[in-house]
Amino acid sequence: MAKGKDVTEPSSPKILHVILSMSVGGAETLVYNMVRHHSFSGNRPVICCLKSSGELGDKLKEEGYTVYNHSSGAGTDWSLIGWIRDIILTEKIDVVHAHQYPPFFYAVPAAFLAGRVKFVYTEHGRNYPDVRRWKRYLLNPFLASMAGHLVSISSSTARAMADMDNLPFDRIQIIHNGVDFSRMNPPINLAEKRLELGIGEACRIIGTAARLEEIKNIPMMLRGFKQIHAEKPDTCLMIAGQGSQEANLKALVSELGIDNHVRFIGLRHDMPEIYKLMDVFLLTSFTEGISVTLLESMASGVPGVVTDVGGNPEVVIDKDTGYLVPLGNDGQLADRVIDLLSDRSLAEKMGCSAQKRAVEHFSFDTMMASYRHLYE
Repeated sequence: MAKGKDVTEPSSPKILHVILSMSVGGAETLVYNMVRHHSFSGNRPVICCLKSSGELGDKLKEEGYTVYNHSSGAGTDWSLIGWIRDIILTEKIDVVHAHQYPPFFYAVPAAFLAGRVKFVYTEHGRNYPDVRRWKRYLLNPFLASMAGHLVSISSSTARAMADMDNLPFDRIQIIHNGVDFSRMNPPINLAEKRLELGIGEACRIIGTAARLEEIKNIPMMLRGFKQIHAEKPDTCLMIAGQGSQEANLKALVSELGIDNHVRFIGLRHDMPEIYKLMDVFLLTSFTEGISVTLLESMASGVPGVVTDVGGNPEVVIDKDTGYLVPLGNDGQLADRVIDLLSDRSLAEKMGCSAQKRAVEHFSFDTMMASYRHLYE
């Protein structure tokens, strides 16, 4: 059993988190941390994955949590509604918390059919390109009428929920993602960590942590880095993460002639240590909700250069805690990174401002307090 489960109080609400999968990603990592926090807070979480349980789901199983997975295929699977309803009844669930739209689509009628269950829906981000789907647009007011609470992690996502999905804007509450600061800034032997990663001590590290998927727009980062390295040859680009685009990205690295200066370090479970190696953090996504890795890098005191999309402007104050650059402007991305690498006092000042902003505005405890208010 997971540590903390013995303190569960019978009167505390039992929460079912419904999510597509618990493979490693921003929303999935957030749910993983929420589940573990619920246990320490006296709640008794259950996890329901519409597809595979994924690495984080398997990890929760090992820690003693109940994790259901259905492995549903493509297209609409109406059987999921009855399956979720049965879990709600079997587990005696008090609160259903759906994460992202497909879980909302299936879980809200399931909760309605189960009866006397509170419902929370959190939208963690948007697709790119974000298109209006008319069946969804017409159906959503009806689904929303069965949902107790609608939550967005950013103002931009809330606007998209209303404009693209026809959900009532006046009912959408914004709860920003948060970081557990107790995990950040661990003691670390920087020389040993560099040696482990095969990065020389003299190399200045520009880094990112992201799923290697099209939505993360890593090619913009690679093109920008080529310009950075031409100006600052003592730099390397370190990319943490995995995904379906890894082979394509490595091919692009070769095409750009920067093979010797880019490190793909894969999925890491020591990211708080990895952030401590970075001089600059990059995020070049086509769209973002509120990036957990951006928050973590800021909490680690790393200045960031990020695309001016989605929720990024709600996190990064341009020219104060980092830089916002236009989507697709590789040259401006390179220029802003070069500015930080050329002026250590500027980078240090921005890093301190970033850390202060993360601590003051994006606390995991504050986020959880907001959700607890909805659960109770």
